[in-house]
Amino acid sequence: MALPMHLRSCEAAAFDAALASAEAHGTESVRSEATLIRQQLALHASYVRVCQTIEGFSDKMRDSGAHLVPLRFPIRLTPKTRECVEDGMFRSFLRFLEDLHASVLAQHKDGVDDLITDTGPFLTKIANALTLESCRVLDGDASPCEARTVCISYIDKCRRAVVRQESAELLELDSACAVIIDCLRRFDMAASKIRKRVKERLREFLRAAERRGLSEAAGRLQRARQMRALLERHSWMHGGEFDDARIERIYELLRQTHTELAQGLMWQQRRIAWLASANAANRCWSGLALATGGVDGEVVQAPAHMRSLAGEQRMRIVRVPHEMPHACYLSTVGVADLVAELLHERLLPLNRISAAYADRILTFDFCKYESAARNILEETVRPWHARRRRLACELS
Repeated sequence: MALPMHLRSCEAAAFDAALASAEAHGTESVRSEATLIRQQLALHASYVRVCQTIEGFSDKMRDSGAHLVPLRFPIRLTPKTRECVEDGMFRSFLRFLEDLHASVLAQHKDGVDDLITDTGPFLTKIANALTLESCRVLDGDASPCEARTVCISYIDKCRRAVVRQESAELLELDSACAVIIDCLRRFDMAASKIRKRVKERLREFLRAAERRGLSEAAGRLQRARQMRALLERHSWMHGGEFDDARIERIYELLRQTHTELAQGLMWQQRRIAWLASANAANRCWSGLALATGGVDGEVVQAPAHMRSLAGEQRMRIVRVPHEMPHACYLSTVGVADLVAELLHERLLPLNRISAAYADRILTFDFCKYESAARNILEETVRPWHARRRRLACELS
């Protein structure tokens, strides 16, 4: 049975006869109207051909049985469909990156060391890059290799920016360590004098330490994951009013631990200096890698518009052996490293989508062309033909 957009052969013959009669015997306005109808019929025929092309392409795609198909269509997508595809791919990539970020956090069970990086905007920038380059491939403006190279380069740029920002913040931690170390050295030098009149002289010492920025420095260190354990027993550094009993406890605590605490902070300063000089691609910032086989690690879930990665095996996110002298695990750098590796290994192709998603895109545009073709017949050509028949009957 013919679809509503198709012309039956007898109907096509009737239209041709009516057009021929109008062009041969009609007035100028009638001939002009007939010219418009011929144009509409030609447009209708082009829409029908587009629908046939879509049907043939879809049949071949289904017959191939492939799960991932090229991001290529036999027609140029309509503007609205093209816009919907771009929006859909962006949401798919963003959700993929958010899931990847959650997997990175799950691997770092002790926590990560992000100090100032805002995760949301970082993931959005990467999702935008993946989407824009995929759409350049879709539009024929870039090859898959070019798109992949652009994305890897942009991800590396974003990673370097994050490491640079976090390194600058680490140097602020170094300054905070220096403030506390200076206070501990002053205590060491004044310990014998303080011991004679603990309550008065320790209060004076604490007030002087506060003027030198002790509580501010302690607050800054408290926000860093790898510093918290050092200050766990030293809540007094955050300031406040202390009664005599607590003053004496603080003195005893400092007397027993000030050397150990100073050494721990100096070790942190050496760690910060090493990290500040480390390359952004160093594993010390990520500590993660992709692996196949096994049951350890988090499975990498493909973007929704792909449904599966290009490889035949499942990819997992695993911790790499701790080979660096120091580490500062940044969740955003972990995501960047993993995405770059997926792109480099062709596991996240920018020129492939799932067959099901491709079929939905084609169905969407098929319905548009089918509806437009049907409307030409029902709203323009058939009403014109009906008027011509009525006029012929009246004249006869």
